[in-house]
Amino acid sequence: MLYTIHCLDRENMLQTRLDHYDAHRSYLNGAAISIVVAGPITADDNETPIGSFFVVTAQRQQEAEDFNQSDPFYRLNVWDREMIRIHPFLKRRGWVGSD
Repeated sequence: MLYTIHCLDRENMLQTRLDHYDAHRSYLNGAAISIVVAGPITADDNETPIGSFFVVTAQRQQEAEDFNQSDPFYRLNVWDREMIRIHPFLKRRGWVGSD
């Protein structure tokens, strides 16, 4: 099953995000979950990261939640925990290899 994970940063977290970006990337590269797509959500300037978005494959939602909560950005409170949304996702169209 696919799950979307949408996370918005807390205010004034840009420097913390940048300082710990390598740890975040390392975590994603070694994740036990399959990441279909991932990247930053940006401000209106189309450049400044203000959050993160993932589509992951998991057997159940708890796996997606565990993946999210083990991310350094989560542990460092970069993401506003009230602004994290994880939902099942039914792919209808999209990336290479899609229907």
